[in-house]
Amino acid sequence: MIQIKKSKKGSLDEFILRPNPSMPWRVIKKIYLFFFIFILIISSILCYLGLYLAIPFYGIEVLLLGYALYFTCLKSTFYQIIRISSRLIEIKTIQGKKIIREEYNRDWSKFRLVTTYFNRPSYIVISSHGKNTHIGDFLCEKERLELFKKISWLQFFVLILKNPTDNMRDIKFQ
Repeated sequence: MIQIKKSKKGSLDEFILRPNPSMPWRVIKKIYLFFFIFILIISSILCYLGLYLAIPFYGIEVLLLGYALYFTCLKSTFYQIIRISSRLIEIKTIQGKKIIREEYNRDWSKFRLVTTYFNRPSYIVISSHGKNTHIGDFLCEKERLELFKKISWLQFFVLILKNPTDNMRDIKFQ
């Protein structure tokens, strides 16, 4: 999911990239509670029938289900913020409490869409002075192409405004 924010003056563009959420936290808790009660009923029936050896396995099943649902919900909290100002490009990758911040000089950086072979997804790379950063790895292919078009247009528009005649021959759309 891509959210675009522009400042009122137009000097700062901000792209917020989020993975498509699988389910909200409330729904995950309801599903976990439903399965917990269902497994509790099955284990109490087995206990009534005298099959005590199956009960620990049901406990392990409930714990693993809780871990899997929590891990799924935690993955949807990862996101990236790309701020493009007149001089800097700032990329913040937020993974829970861990924040990775990278800055690039706008004049020396280049966005590229790298297409791969066979059935592997493409990816967007920003590069400057031998330093590469992947952007929007968790986006679907359609959203990734849309993001690349918007960022390319933004770079193209700024190049035209700076020097309209010299930069036209350097721009290549992939």
